[in-house]
Amino acid sequence: MLRSNQKQFEAWNGGESVHYVDHSDRYDRQLVSFGDALLARGGLESHHSVLDIGCGCGATTLRAAGLVERAVGADLSEPLVEIARHRARTSGIGNAEFVIADAQTHRFGAGTFDVIISQFGVMFFDAPMTAFINLRRALAPGGRAAFVCWQGLQANEWLMVLGRAVSQHVVLPHFGGQAGGPGMFSLSDPSEITTLLHSAGFERVECDPLTPTVLVGGGGTLDESIDFLLGMGMARGLVGLAGPDAQNAVIDTVRRELAERYEPNIGVRLGTAAWLVSART
Repeated sequence: MLRSNQKQFEAWNGGESVHYVDHSDRYDRQLVSFGDALLARGGLESHHSVLDIGCGCGATTLRAAGLVERAVGADLSEPLVEIARHRARTSGIGNAEFVIADAQTHRFGAGTFDVIISQFGVMFFDAPMTAFINLRRALAPGGRAAFVCWQGLQANEWLMVLGRAVSQHVVLPHFGGQAGGPGMFSLSDPSEITTLLHSAGFERVECDPLTPTVLVGGGGTLDESIDFLLGMGMARGLVGLAGPDAQNAVIDTVRRELAERYEPNIGVRLGTAAWLVSART
């Protein structure tokens, strides 16, 4: 029997998880600005119980645990959750727990959480309406949801380094919007986000642009930065669009552009674009 989010389950318990497992600390450093903004928007208080959706290797959950009474991270990827649990144990953080669960269907206790947060974890539901209704049910009356999700490909310089190189060989397909199904850009349209959350029973929806410049892979040598970027799932997918005959040319183009942007002993800084979203029950 197929489960909900079957393709995502297979991806994040298979090949898609490998790069995250191998480079979890580097992802944390690259994304720290988003975590800062997310936790601030969540309005976390010491008595709160918090649920982190798509918690991955647990960095955001563990940061939240330092601010609240209880933090729960949920992710359908067993390899990533195992890293999160290991981090909690080795750091001695006793008020954080992690569950392997599909947040779209998992029966969280009704009214259990004061705040739900997610750092790039809510774009992968194959039935987003069902998912957000389920998450609203888990919030206490007056609870808050806050998450960050990517704006479109064209707005994200860190990916358009690849996109421009690929477009020299093939026409880039359209990415984004809920109609395209689960994926990195499924919540790239703020009007669709607002409609979705209102339809799921949320109120006071706010979508604000969040556009920090990040260090690719959290910094490092030029080769480390290039290899990190090219190893990411979306990057591999973009390069693959060029076809086998053009892939080496695409990679060479990307290497030249990143070399021009490299800051010695620091790394490669590139622009990003996301939405910082919040809503109330």
